[in-house]
Amino acid sequence: MIKKKITKNALSLILTPNKSSTVQQNLIFFGFLSVLCLTFAIGFFVLGATMILPFAGLEIFILFIVLKANRNWLNQSEKIHLDKLYVKLEKGKNALTFDRFLSKFSVVDHKTKKRVFITSDKKKVEIGSFLNEDEIEELITLLKKKVQDLNFS
Repeated sequence: MIKKKITKNALSLILTPNKSSTVQQNLIFFGFLSVLCLTFAIGFFVLGATMILPFAGLEIFILFIVLKANRNWLNQSEKIHLDKLYVKLEKGKNALTFDRFLSKFSVVDHKTKKRVFITSDKKKVEIGSFLNEDEIEELITLLKKKVQDLNFS
């Protein structure tokens, strides 16, 4: 998802992954899977298959890890601020500032998906790796237009 703020002298973008479900919906889904797993484990335990309990605990532990990875993925964001002199990029807790005249945006077209990079000196940082194809095209269009506007103003 791209949130944009365009002014005459600057472009500010906030890039986030698409969220098809809320955190509460994810908790309900993974909670349901955990309850289902425990129900089967207790049922087999009652029938005398005691070795099922450690594996059920392992399965619930793995579900917890998947839920945490899912939340980390959904909470990532990137902020890009492009003005006449600088390109500022915030990825999570990392903040980078590039001189606009010494850096460039580049698009690499892989077989599966286009990738957008900002390069300057020895740094090469990918932007919007979690965006879908339409959003990447929109990002490329926004960046091209604003760079062109800033170059001729």
